[in-house]
Amino acid sequence: MKKSAVFALLLSFVMIFSACGDATGPAASTNEDGERVLNLSILAPLTTIDPHESNNIQDIMVFYQVFEPLYKQNEATGEYMPRISDSYSISDDGTVYTFNIRDGVKFHNGDTLKASDVEFSYKRAMDSPKVRSYMAGIVDVEATNDSTVVVTLDQPNAALMTNLSYIFIISEREAAEQGDLFGTQLTLAGTGPYYLTHLVHDVEWTVKACPNYYLGEASIKEIYYVPITDASAGLITFESGSLDWYIAPIADWDGLVANSKHNTELVAANHISYVVLNHLNAPLDNDNLRRAIAYAIDKEAMNMACFNGLAVNADFMVRGTNTGAPTNGIVYNYDPDKARELLAEAGIAEGTNIGTINCSAGGYFEKMAQVLQDNLAAVGLVTDIQRLDSATNLEMARRYQFDLLTTGFAANGDFDSWKMYTHTDFVGTFYNKYDEGDKFDWEYMNSLWEAGVATADVKERVEIYTELNDWIADTATQIPIFHRVLPYVWTTDLNVPVNYPNYPLIYEWSWK
Repeated sequence: MKKSAVFALLLSFVMIFSACGDATGPAASTNEDGERVLNLSILAPLTTIDPHESNNIQDIMVFYQVFEPLYKQNEATGEYMPRISDSYSISDDGTVYTFNIRDGVKFHNGDTLKASDVEFSYKRAMDSPKVRSYMAGIVDVEATNDSTVVVTLDQPNAALMTNLSYIFIISEREAAEQGDLFGTQLTLAGTGPYYLTHLVHDVEWTVKACPNYYLGEASIKEIYYVPITDASAGLITFESGSLDWYIAPIADWDGLVANSKHNTELVAANHISYVVLNHLNAPLDNDNLRRAIAYAIDKEAMNMACFNGLAVNADFMVRGTNTGAPTNGIVYNYDPDKARELLAEAGIAEGTNIGTINCSAGGYFEKMAQVLQDNLAAVGLVTDIQRLDSATNLEMARRYQFDLLTTGFAANGDFDSWKMYTHTDFVGTFYNKYDEGDKFDWEYMNSLWEAGVATADVKERVEIYTELNDWIADTATQIPIFHRVLPYVWTTDLNVPVNYPNYPLIYEWSWK
């Protein structure tokens, strides 16, 4: 972005924030009731406010403030925290979960939440390409009365509680009344600590604390969001006093830490940044070419370009801290000589254009694409880069309209969360169509995914997932690069007890 454009963008944000209320300090604004407003930004416009129609990280950061699951898994500790449900039981054979609905839970529209709303939400999620992977193995959901929901599985599922923490419960009545417009306009269909009061997806939105929230009203009464897609512009906005909390560009980290005017914390995210190779497109349908690309990638150079070397270089797609994740197996380390050897075996001549690298513009995925382009040029391969807005990039990836792609996803605490990007049942979330043609034994891959959750024995799960990880790694279609870190900065008058690895819980925050 040009310097003049950055400052023009900054000026517009400052004007917007000033309109929220009378400024009470360099980083303060108030609403019409004289209450302090928390000013936040995410890195992309909201694609939807329907929590069953997105697995986008930026959307989920907002969903967690407005909607709730039955239980939420604490990202820092791994424990399951009761939310809409306050207790559950599991049948002896591990295939039936019975959830009790907490008394006194109300939707933002004033309706009392009933078990039938849970049944409706779960069945709706099971039909959604974006989140149905979390519902894998569920064969039936039934509200047996107003306060009891029974979930029946086709086999035991060791990842079920983790997966269900990403399925938010919505009001059946409100969803029915809004019909196809649900997700595009204001809704009071959630039960979370905040409810939406203003929404312009691409420009701004506001949420306010729900006064009858069953865990008690939030300390911070109002949150005002704007999307800022350029990280440097966002940092300028934060340093101007117009944001109260921000995920800063890592390139500025040392300077931010040295500045006592705000708080800083570097948190390791439960996230993988990786390169996808579309094996359906020639010449990337050549196995040795894909493996050559994997060996040509300098992960350390990408780490330095994107996170000043502070991210953790990845051997595997899912961190070992996730339940069931393997710690050994097939690994592609930087070896340009091996890459050239494989290119010769593949019959790929020097100077061959192997396609276009798609990336989301303005963030570190673009930097990854630039380093990837340089790495491939060093072994004689030519590529172009296509910079896209985040929503367009995601939709093209899900339709396999790319050659190479730099992207990422956040694991949910269990290795099974990678399933949505590989298992062939989950069209709409994965980027590699393994079941097209006869190149890959995709049915065997699917069977390993299913076997991995069928046992609660963690050691056994690791053995299964190690074999599964090697199967996918051998295809050289998804190349892990690094596990990113999140450089959090926030104002000194804001109390943030825990900065979580992916999704903030603003209900826990307060003003000092």
